[in-house]
Amino acid sequence: MRVHRVSSVVSAILLAVLATACATVALTPSASVTTAVQGWEHYFRLDWSAQARPNGTEIDGYVYNTYGSPAGNVRVLAQALDASNNVVAQKIEWVPGVVPNFNRSYFRIAALPPADHYRVSVWSFDIIDSDRFSRRRF
Repeated sequence: MRVHRVSSVVSAILLAVLATACATVALTPSASVTTAVQGWEHYFRLDWSAQARPNGTEIDGYVYNTYGSPAGNVRVLAQALDASNNVVAQKIEWVPGVVPNFNRSYFRIAALPPADHYRVSVWSFDIIDSDRFSRRRF
């Protein structure tokens, strides 16, 4: 009986350590990490502009799907950069709905602070396999 309790405690501690380790190695945007999917440019292209607004800079544009299958759960990353290319602010936003194959979808990212320049990339997406109605997460 005692061995069972010890192994339960050890198992609980091990799970807590693993959960903490997994949480700390999560991919987060930075000056050098601009996407969770290397090669996203093979699936998409972006057309966007930054406009100064009273509540901050707004980036709006289109994500174009250049791949032969629709994409869902598309997220874009906008980064505000200073003159030395240091990230001063960043936001990840969802692109509403599905981005149809060989088509485009509109996105908007609001309330970024004024910056020297901006960078936008596709952070992550799912390819929807229309033959099987399944998704491949990227």
